[in-house]
Amino acid sequence: MRALFWLWVMFIVVCLVTDTATYWVVRNRLGQGLELALDAALVGGVVEEDLIRGRHLSRKEKAGEWAWEILKKNMSGPLAGSLTFRFDLAQSGDQVWVEGQAKVEAPFLLGAIAGSGRREIVVNRKMTYQGHYK
Repeated sequence: MRALFWLWVMFIVVCLVTDTATYWVVRNRLGQGLELALDAALVGGVVEEDLIRGRHLSRKEKAGEWAWEILKKNMSGPLAGSLTFRFDLAQSGDQVWVEGQAKVEAPFLLGAIAGSGRREIVVNRKMTYQGHYK
């Protein structure tokens, strides 16, 4: 009887360790993918005519499309189906602010045992591009 008890305890501990590792790996991968997507948005939304004049202006729609495409490519696999993305771009003078939020639902072992096997992971990032450095 003791052996069965300790087997269950070890099973729960293994599930906790696995779920914790899954959470941090998915969150890290989502954060890195979001940073790359925001970098791509800064580059992809550039208005070429204004770059020739020495100003950095971006098209919000084009930048958002680039960011979404890069994020989908970086998060390809089983998590891509539950991926959602919110994007915002603001600019003032030579400064451009890009903000993004990515959400994904990741599967967890203990959640599957309890009845709800997925948990939402949300990552927010904000980046600033400054055309002039001192």
